[in-house]
Amino acid sequence: MGDETVVKELASLIPEGLPSGLRNYWYPILQSEELPADRPVGIKVLDENLAVWRDGAGNPNVVRDRCPHRSIRLSVGRVLDGDLQCLMHGLRFNGEGRCTLIPWEPSHTRHHDQLAVTAYPARELGGYIWAYLGDATRFPPPPLETQVPEELLKPDEFICFRLPTEIWNANWLLAIDGSDGFHAVVLHTDSQAVHRAERKAGDTETPLEDRRIKIIKTTHGIRGVSVDLEGNSLNHGHFTVDVKGQRFCLPCLTTNPIMPAPGAAPYASRLWQFPQDEKHTMVVRYLAWRASTPAERAEATRLFNEVAIARLKQVSDEDAMAAEAQGDLIEARSREYLLGPDEDVVKVRRLLRTAFVTQITERSRIDNPAGALDYPV
Repeated sequence: MGDETVVKELASLIPEGLPSGLRNYWYPILQSEELPADRPVGIKVLDENLAVWRDGAGNPNVVRDRCPHRSIRLSVGRVLDGDLQCLMHGLRFNGEGRCTLIPWEPSHTRHHDQLAVTAYPARELGGYIWAYLGDATRFPPPPLETQVPEELLKPDEFICFRLPTEIWNANWLLAIDGSDGFHAVVLHTDSQAVHRAERKAGDTETPLEDRRIKIIKTTHGIRGVSVDLEGNSLNHGHFTVDVKGQRFCLPCLTTNPIMPAPGAAPYASRLWQFPQDEKHTMVVRYLAWRASTPAERAEATRLFNEVAIARLKQVSDEDAMAAEAQGDLIEARSREYLLGPDEDVVKVRRLLRTAFVTQITERSRIDNPAGALDYPV
């Protein structure tokens, strides 16, 4: 039986359910400092309300944010003895979702077993709280260490700078579409270009109306190169040579290798874009430099503070605006007219659809290819 007989398509390559997210993967749902030791935090991810808290050892726990007794949100409760206590009637739940206390029951009863709440595997790594949002019985979670970029596992070899998490008013599939490799030279023509002060002596600025795009293919995918009317390349901050790794990895990670200034050490921009719900996207991003010596780390810190952060803030604002300007997901996909350079966009869409359909047809889950999360430059 083919996929089409069991999966309803809302538009091309959008099976019903995918706009709400791709389950059975690890997601960075909070930054470590956003989760205090003494109270729970409520958050919505993949169209599901979650309660997150730290147990007595400081480890993160994630459960569905709804008390099974009278349906109040657990995230408005308390953390007592490492368990999460419902604010209304005092029932307590541990990190596995089991009910550990019913205040008016002197001992364990059958009600304790029946009052379980759905729990998800959770870890803390690299400055993030990660949750495996899915069915861990049908699709056992792989070790988190195999699902994150290598720099998060090697703090002595890299330096990473985490950016504040953003919420965009757009569906996550539109947000991911906007991470193609050739939009930057137009949308970010000023924000991501090399600043005037960093240009070489004798360089002149080409007016916007005289700029064109040259499409090239690299091992990292399609790239757009900014050129003038004679075809001469204009510095736009992106690599035009082959780099290792994949531009996009499941479930929602996009990697961009960036050259912040001529001769400066390159860095990698890692970007997770996943749904809060069908109309809002959570955007989690950090920048990473390869830096093992004090001098390298100091230079990376200088580049981040003096060059990258301001530029990236404007880039992110522009990307959010573009995603939001596309409006409704189904209408946007139904009205588009794709061109040759969109081939990488289509590949990502097919990958996401295949991963989603593979799961709901009870076959398996798709993992990232070997080496996909290596540092790209």
